[in-house]
Formats: sequence, structure tokens, C-alpha cells
Amino acid sequence: MRKIFFVIIALFLLGCSTTTQQAPDPLKNLQKFTVGAPEYPNKPAPSFTLTDDKGVTFTNNDLKGKVYMLQGFAPGCSSCAREIATLNKVYERLHDKGLEIISLDVLSEDINGALDTKEQFNGGDWRWTVDLDQVAVKFGMRTLESTYIVDRDGIIRYKDEIISDPNALAQEVEKLI
Repeated sequence: MRKIFFVIIALFLLGCSTTTQQAPDPLKNLQKFTVGAPEYPNKPAPSFTLTDDKGVTFTNNDLKGKVYMLQGFAPGCSSCAREIATLNKVYERLHDKGLEIISLDVLSEDINGALDTKEQFNGGDWRWTVDLDQVAVKFGMRTLESTYIVDRDGIIRYKDEIISDPNALAQEVEKLI
């Protein structure tokens, strides 16, 4: 207990130094908002191999010729539930036009976590997978709400890391279908 008290006092004293601090750089302050802004990477999607909830193993090469959306989630994540609701709207609107969706469980070690999330949050009949190939790392996902849209040639055309707007996602997909 005494050690914690001394650590708190030391941190307080270090934080209250008498040297003047520079005013924050406005550009650095704006960087924290870039996570929410859509990006258009226009770079090839990384190679990956996944197995979906139906036991079908597929790779990024198997998806060539298709427009697909990749979205990360974790079981029990409340913001992921909202993202799944968004994906349902986009899927209903564009699946018949050729859109594929891959929901990527980034925490579970087997498909049961993904299936529980699908059932709990009324997920659609798209590909539900577990990230056993470090796809989230390969794509550079920074949040559980990270959503990527990949075109027919395997190029990442859109990326956001916020709770997505269904109309905005649908518009981005419609540009590619």
C-alpha cells in the first residue's frame, strides 16, 4: 500500500514540473480524429486463409472477381452488435448484386464464439470466421469496428474504423459492383 502511495505521489510531482510545456501541435491533435475518417487505401488486400461457419476454407484469391466486405468483431462486444445491424442492412440491399461479407472473430479460438455472436445479434447469412491466420493484423485493423471493402481485383478500396453508416457503406459497394 505504501509503495502505491509513493508511486502516486511521484507521478503527481513529475506531472507538476516547473518547466513550461509547449502548446500542443494542432496537427497532432487532429490525428486522433483520423481513426473515424474513411480512408481509401487503394492497395492490394493481404493474403489470407480462413474457414467459415459452414466448414468451407477459402483464401483471398478465391474471392477474386467478387466485391467483399471484411469486418472485425469480438464476442459480446456491444458496438460490434451495432456494426452487425449495419451489415445486415447492407447485405439485404446488395447481396443479390454480388456482395460477399466476411465477419472476422478476432478473439475466439474456434467457430463457436462467432456462431454465438451471429445468433445473439441476429447476424446475416454471410461468412462467419475466426481469425486463425492473423487477418486483422495483416489488414492493420485498429478497432473492432474496422470495415474494409475489397474490389473484384483484390484491391482495398475503402476502410473505416468506426460504427459504419449503412447508406455510406452501400454507396461505396455500389461503386464497385
